[in-house]
Amino acid sequence: MSEQICMQHLDLDAEIQRIINVYSEIDREKFSSELLEVVKTSQLMKLLDETGRSDPYTLREVLRVCQNLGKIDASLAWVVGVSNSAWSTYSCFHSLKMSDLGTAEQNRIFAMVLGRPGSLKKDSASDGYLLNGQWKYASGWCYSSYFFCLAAEGTDISDTKVIAVPTHLLEISEDWKATGLRGTQSVTVCAKDVQIPRSNIEDYSQILSGRNTLNSTHIVGENRPSYLGLFTGVLMNCLLGSVLGATEAGLEHVEAAANKFPIAGSTYALLSDSGAIRAELGRLRSTLDLYQRAAEYNADIIDKAACDPDLVLTVQDRVDNRCRATQVMRGCVSIVQDLLWIYGSSGLEKGNPLERIWRDVNTGARHGGFSKLIPEELVGLVRVGRDPTSLTKMF
Repeated sequence: MSEQICMQHLDLDAEIQRIINVYSEIDREKFSSELLEVVKTSQLMKLLDETGRSDPYTLREVLRVCQNLGKIDASLAWVVGVSNSAWSTYSCFHSLKMSDLGTAEQNRIFAMVLGRPGSLKKDSASDGYLLNGQWKYASGWCYSSYFFCLAAEGTDISDTKVIAVPTHLLEISEDWKATGLRGTQSVTVCAKDVQIPRSNIEDYSQILSGRNTLNSTHIVGENRPSYLGLFTGVLMNCLLGSVLGATEAGLEHVEAAANKFPIAGSTYALLSDSGAIRAELGRLRSTLDLYQRAAEYNADIIDKAACDPDLVLTVQDRVDNRCRATQVMRGCVSIVQDLLWIYGSSGLEKGNPLERIWRDVNTGARHGGFSKLIPEELVGLVRVGRDPTSLTKMF
């Protein structure tokens, strides 16, 4: 097993480097055609794909890949994390075959939004449905071949479906206006009477609960790892690496500056001459290491469940996993804020790496899966013996 993991490390490291070699500053706002030519065909986009003959990579590997890429650009890593989450979702589809995806192997980037559901209505001209709706924060949509979203027939959102939509059938209804994660181009997209065949529709509640795995045609062999039924854990942990990587890059930037610049209004010729600054850098390094270990622990919990079909995660396990991921995100925001306090106001000047990292980390940490105290309330509901599904099914 260790030899297999080592080989995976070598392969993934080569893929990471292949992307880094073509990455440039112009890709921070929107990915260039040169970068996309490499990213579209990269195995890094679909590490959690279970539709092939080989085993999927581990969630811990996805975390490591996204953290390494996040040190270069959080947007790049974010798109990789979203794509892997979407590929894991695709593996839950029973009828949708790779041949139906058309250009998916020419463009392995997938996008996904699990916000408010759109609407489905039966199409009288076919055996399928018509999709209408709007989905905000569609990260990587303009780069992707397929987009996964939620929709419901009628007003009953309890019967929500996951829809696989060819990207070219959707339209942009609003540009990405946030100051951070600019390269993700997380625009708002809409569907206007888009024809959807039945093969492109799966029940959302069954994906969340794992009940749809029993009849899945994608499972090859009984002993291979499978993340089907662990969807929420996969999603919540795929995005951590980009923010952790960006935070690590910010810390290294300030550490390097400590031996270059004085402290204004003091006799310190260098930041590193100050014992207080040295202690603060040490504290932030240790704190970031704790968040890194928490993220790895989260991934290991999901990986263990993926490898052991007899291991069933409890509701407590699931809500704790989501809340730990949230604490990692919030912790990274705090670290970057403290780094700016050490560095000074010049860290917020346009063009300073710390300013960009500050924007990216603050934007990424406020993803709907981590924000507005919902993850914390979920844990609280379970601890006082109440039903967390009364609040959300996302755990």
